[in-house]
Amino acid sequence: MERKKPTNAKQRGYAKGSAKEPVFIVKRASRLGGLDYLHISLIVLIVILVALAFELSTFKTTVQCSYGASLNGTCITPKYNSTQALGAAERIIASYSTINSSLALLPYYVLPNESNVSFMGNQNEWLITMPYKDPFTGQRLMFSMTLYGQNLSLAHPFMQTLSPTSHTQNKAIGVGAISLSGKVLCTTSPPYPVYMITDPYAPGAFSAIRDAINASKRYNSTINMTYKFIFEGNSVEKYSKYGINVTQLLGMYLACASTQQKFGDFMSNLSTVFNGNPLSENILSSIVNGSGLNVPEFNTCMESVPIVMEHQAQLAVFYNITETPAFIVDCKYQAIPQTLDSVINYTLGHAGATASTG
Repeated sequence: MERKKPTNAKQRGYAKGSAKEPVFIVKRASRLGGLDYLHISLIVLIVILVALAFELSTFKTTVQCSYGASLNGTCITPKYNSTQALGAAERIIASYSTINSSLALLPYYVLPNESNVSFMGNQNEWLITMPYKDPFTGQRLMFSMTLYGQNLSLAHPFMQTLSPTSHTQNKAIGVGAISLSGKVLCTTSPPYPVYMITDPYAPGAFSAIRDAINASKRYNSTINMTYKFIFEGNSVEKYSKYGINVTQLLGMYLACASTQQKFGDFMSNLSTVFNGNPLSENILSSIVNGSGLNVPEFNTCMESVPIVMEHQAQLAVFYNITETPAFIVDCKYQAIPQTLDSVINYTLGHAGATASTG
C-alpha cells in the first residue's frame, strides 16, 4: 500500500510563512510546577556554574595563604614572625653552653645569619635549620630544631639530643661568641678588656693561658688581657687528697704572676713541672725566682691575694661562668680559646677599630 506524501508546509514540519525554518516543540514537564524542560536545563546549568565559581574562589584563597589555611578556610597567621623565631633559637642554642658534653661547643660554631626559618601551620611550630662548623673535623654541617608557635619554646631539640639544662636570654651570634644578656660593653674604643677565666686544674687551662698571652702580643695595645683564677669542680676534686690550702696555692701564684710582664716566662717554667696536681710552695717559689719576676712586688701581691681571689670568684659568678677556661671580651661577649681571635676581631671591627698584630 503506497503511503501519501504531505501536501502542505504544516504537514511537512515547517512553520507557516517560512518554508525552511524548523519548528521546536518544547514539552511541559509535569510534576515540576509547570516548568518546561528547557528552563529546567538552564536552572541546572546555573547551579553548576555557581558551584564552580565557589570552588575557584576557595582554591584561590588557599594558594594566597603564606602559611596555609585553617579548617574554616581562613589563612593561618602565626603569633610571632620569622625574626622573632630565629632570635628565640639563638637564645636556646646559647643555653647549650650549660651542658656538660661536646654540645657545649655548639653556640660558638653556629652561623645564625645563614639559617632557614619556616612556619609549619598544621603543627603550629617553627622549623629552624641552621648551619654550623664541626669544631673537630671542620666540616660544615646542618642541624634543626622546632619551636612551639604559641610561645617559641623548644619543641624538639637539636638532632633529638638532650635539651639545655637551663635557659638564659644569652644569644649565639655566629662569630664564635655568646652575647651575654644584661651585660653592656665596657668601652667603645681600644684597649678593650679581655678576661681569661679558668680553674687552674681545668683541662686545657695552661693551653688557654698561653693562648691569652699570645693574643696580648698579637693585638698589642688594642686589648687589655687580665687573668682570673677560680676554684671550681676540678679544684674541689683535689681537696680531699691535698687539702684546700695546698690545692689553691697554684691559683694564688698564677694570680700574682699574671700581673707582671714576665708572666710568659713563669708559665713556661711552670709547665715543665706541672703534672695536673698541686705543687708545693717551695717548687712554686723557685719558679718565681727563676722566671725573672719582681720578687718584692710578687710577695706584696701574695699578702692580699685571698681578697683578689674572692673578687675574681665574684666576677665569674656575675658572668655565670660554669665551664672553664672561658674568655669575656669587652664585658659583653663570651668566647672559648678556639674562638678568641674571632671574637676579638669582631669587637675591633664592630667598633671600627683596627687591630695591631705587630
